[in-house]
Amino acid sequence: MTEWYFVWVEGLRGPMPQKWSSDGLWGQISRQDVIVRFALSDEEAHLSLDELARRHPIPDGR
Repeated sequence: MTEWYFVWVEGLRGPMPQKWSSDGLWGQISRQDVIVRFALSDEEAHLSLDELARRHPIPDGR
């Protein structure tokens, strides 16, 4: 079963939201530009990046 993660990464123009699957997670864990990673429920895995960003904002004090 594929698990999904909502991830904030530091982009060239500031924080950028991304959705990663556990299938493609290898090599991504140690990235230096990851701000925070949230494990998604089955219901959340189908949501858009905009909706996920509203539900999981960037933590204060990053």
